[in-house]
Amino acid sequence: MIKSGHIDSFARENLPPEDQWPELLLAPDYIYPDRLNASVELLDKTVEKVGPDKLAFIGADGHITYGQLLVKVKKCAQFLEAQGVVSGNRVLLRGPNNIEVVAWWLAVLRMGAVAVTTIPLQRAGELEKIVDIAKVNFALIDHRFQDEWNQVKNFTGKSFIYGGTSHDAYFQAESFDGNHQACDTANDDISILAFTSGSTGIPKATMHFHRDQLIIADAFSRNVVKPNSNDVFAGSPPIAFTFGLGGLVNFPMRVGATSLLLESATPPQLLEKIAEHKVTCLFTAPTAYRAMLPHVTKENTATLRRCISAGEHLPKSTWEQWFAATGIKLIDGIGATEMLHIFYLCR
Repeated sequence: MIKSGHIDSFARENLPPEDQWPELLLAPDYIYPDRLNASVELLDKTVEKVGPDKLAFIGADGHITYGQLLVKVKKCAQFLEAQGVVSGNRVLLRGPNNIEVVAWWLAVLRMGAVAVTTIPLQRAGELEKIVDIAKVNFALIDHRFQDEWNQVKNFTGKSFIYGGTSHDAYFQAESFDGNHQACDTANDDISILAFTSGSTGIPKATMHFHRDQLIIADAFSRNVVKPNSNDVFAGSPPIAFTFGLGGLVNFPMRVGATSLLLESATPPQLLEKIAEHKVTCLFTAPTAYRAMLPHVTKENTATLRRCISAGEHLPKSTWEQWFAATGIKLIDGIGATEMLHIFYLCR
């Protein structure tokens, strides 16, 4: 275990004893420096590779380049530090897939705090379990989803509301100068607490290191998706789910590609966005692929080259019909929150 960069040692203290850690036999491509911050690797280093003007994310309210995103993330990190957040604190994020939630996520990791992502559909009772297990210190809440959050009874930390007004947290961050030094985190410092679905009981927090945010991109994405900076990613899974986090944030950012973030989209709307933005890499569940089939044309799927399916069993009939309609073989991935992303492919 490397010397932690965390002030708040809660996450570190809840890891198993080091002598119980599995021995990882890693190829050279997956061995990272002892000191590593995932936000810096995904953003700062990517700006160095593709330049500040490369389009990073397209959202409901516009778009943002990698350079603009880096400035925003630094300002958001300064804002959080000014509010008392320290490295190792758990910061809950509650919002749909958009540029704002990505900027906050990157800022949380940049300053060495631990991101705890949630989805807008979760109710107060479900959120209370997450708050209790993760011992959440701070919360960043999209203004459209604060009513349910206000009903959470066991949260005693500080909430920041963003979006909707000129005085919200995202706006306030603009007053900072963007001169922020990233936390000197260890590669095995906890970056996120990702919660399981709770289908077999109480949801469980899975703990993922800073290096884990990179290895899923350098392993599955690099070798299977094979992305480059000209790709455009899109999909329907929430970033709060690790399937969405990898496919819509980590994978495109690792190579300087562009990601289309959709707060919500029916299958016909998703196909419209694929055609409009010339999406090349698509991540969604078998149910969505099946629902899109009646609306598929050669024109609205012409730019697709990789279609990744996960989250549930992929029926053979869906695979065959999608291939017949598009000429693209669905990549059927098996993943788990405990493993962060896809770790096994069904051919």
